[in-house]
Amino acid sequence: MKNEEIYIENQPVLTKIFNKIINSGNNTQGYLLFGESSKEIRNYSLMLSKILICPNKYTSKCHKCNICKRIDNGNFPELKIIFPENGMVKKEKIINLRDTFNTKSIEGENGVYIINDVESLNSAAANAILKFLEEPDSNVVAVFNTTNLNAVIPTIASRCQIIKINNIRTSYGIGFVKELTNLEEEDIYNVVSFVKKIEFYKSQAFAELKKDFIKNFDSKEKLNSALLVMLLLYKDMLNYKVKNKSIYFEVNELKTLAQKNENDVISRKISFILENMEKIEYNVNVLLFMSNLLIGIGDITDGKSNRN
Repeated sequence: MKNEEIYIENQPVLTKIFNKIINSGNNTQGYLLFGESSKEIRNYSLMLSKILICPNKYTSKCHKCNICKRIDNGNFPELKIIFPENGMVKKEKIINLRDTFNTKSIEGENGVYIINDVESLNSAAANAILKFLEEPDSNVVAVFNTTNLNAVIPTIASRCQIIKINNIRTSYGIGFVKELTNLEEEDIYNVVSFVKKIEFYKSQAFAELKKDFIKNFDSKEKLNSALLVMLLLYKDMLNYKVKNKSIYFEVNELKTLAQKNENDVISRKISFILENMEKIEYNVNVLLFMSNLLIGIGDITDGKSNRN
């Protein structure tokens, strides 16, 4: 008797890949789903986790066991889901995740961990996760997702089967940035203006830093929001370079900045900002912290070594 196949509307490639995994079994340690809708790729990541974990042949209406229902209810212990906090996945979360999977799964076929917005891993967190992907005999499978494939650390992407999701949403816009950062639009564009000065007029950037920036972003929470705006701006520069369109900001805010930087330079700046966002918690001197960040971004532009 032929196995029942699942069907995912408007996703022929995804349907084919998922059915192949169901009927032939898993043959990789990592999957990377990418598309333009964060909600959609997260939903498909959860569906893939069921396919990988369910001890039966998964179907869209699986009633042969209660594992899929427990996954939906968020209480199945062999599935771990990680979300970025303040735009970043910290190394500590990855270490805790790795410790959790020291023993093999008991109920399901595999243990699975999902990392949403995998581009938010900084280099330290990415190095911590590579151990899973380099153990061919492990029954722990990674499911990553991203809306910005070009910002994913190459050592992660190269170890995964990459699956493209048909695009549904084309833009988040400035409203999304306001929601994510809890900043007013005026503050957001003040940060954008500051980045422009960093890129083109370093002396003006230092002057503004000492005069206005530290007054507007004088707490760890506000400073983290400002860095999150910078992070999204550089990610959008990469979107413009690769896809000739933006997700968060208007193209006219990005074009000159994007043209000034090569793709690898933008990627390095994204990683550098992520690493420094993790350090905010341990820094109280806003002026010194931002001065080091400003110099570090300048070093990347000038081809020098990153500052630690």
